[in-house]
Amino acid sequence: LYEYHRGAFTFLLSTAHSNFAIEQTKREFEYTMASSKHVTPPSMIKLEPDQYGQRHPFENEEVIAQGLALMEEEIAKLSEEKKDGVFQAEKNCPELSKSNEHKLMFLRSEMFNADLAAKRYAKYWNMRIEIFGDKAFEQMTLDKALRDDGAALSNGFARLLPSKEKAGRSIIWVDPSRLDETKYTRESMVRALFYIQTAALEDESTQKKGVIFMCYNGNNPRFEQFDRKLIKMWAATVRGVMPLRVSALFILHTPYLFSVLANALMFFLGEKLQKRVRIPSNSIEEMLKHLAECGIDREILPTEVDGGVSLDQEKWLAERRFAGK
Repeated sequence: LYEYHRGAFTFLLSTAHSNFAIEQTKREFEYTMASSKHVTPPSMIKLEPDQYGQRHPFENEEVIAQGLALMEEEIAKLSEEKKDGVFQAEKNCPELSKSNEHKLMFLRSEMFNADLAAKRYAKYWNMRIEIFGDKAFEQMTLDKALRDDGAALSNGFARLLPSKEKAGRSIIWVDPSRLDETKYTRESMVRALFYIQTAALEDESTQKKGVIFMCYNGNNPRFEQFDRKLIKMWAATVRGVMPLRVSALFILHTPYLFSVLANALMFFLGEKLQKRVRIPSNSIEEMLKHLAECGIDREILPTEVDGGVSLDQEKWLAERRFAGK
């Protein structure tokens, strides 16, 4: 029992730490309209912070055009070494890497701070090449870049819920009990996770508002399933890399000892991170009430928490393959 609690504690804390890097949180709260006009569009207006403390720029055609122009300037300032992945992408898949739609995702993930967006864009292509190799320049579809990762994709460790919460954020459901590294390599699972996040980013409102991660522990994962090395590898592909705003992490059905320790730890996280790391009660009704107050209705949640969605990873994969995704 001790080993289980220790495993759960270290796994979930590493998840929280990885997805909510202090630097990113500070950026989102400290960049204001006083930012240099050479970094953020001069006509941009940011809305008031939401329940997770995130501010969202008000977008229009002018802001987007200014942001894209500034981002091109910032990309040009990057060193040759940092832009190596960008050069390769522009050579091998220019229809994607040079498109405004692709670059706009990076601007949105950095609240139209062109400097940070350019750096994230360059890191993205470096990382994509690192984890996919020659397949990095192929379409990010099941039959192309992911053609050798079927076992990891079918595993269901991370699944994209079919509906978004009320503000328009996608939800990625994470269940450590499904991990079984005898059936796939960590590298393959990282590629599968990259694909699932890419699928979430197909939605424009998710690009703007972000993603919510829900880590579910109700299936009593064994201690050896808490793969901290995998989580570290996953985090390396997200933090400052994916054009993904991580809005919140909900940790559901936590072991009792972990709940006590985590709630004590929350005091030291600071107000900003406290808004993003949520540990609801293990009582189903109280949990559902808390989630509903956050705009996450019962009907869009999995049956594991008495919701209305029966997750079927194989069906999801088949539908996406049929659609050429």
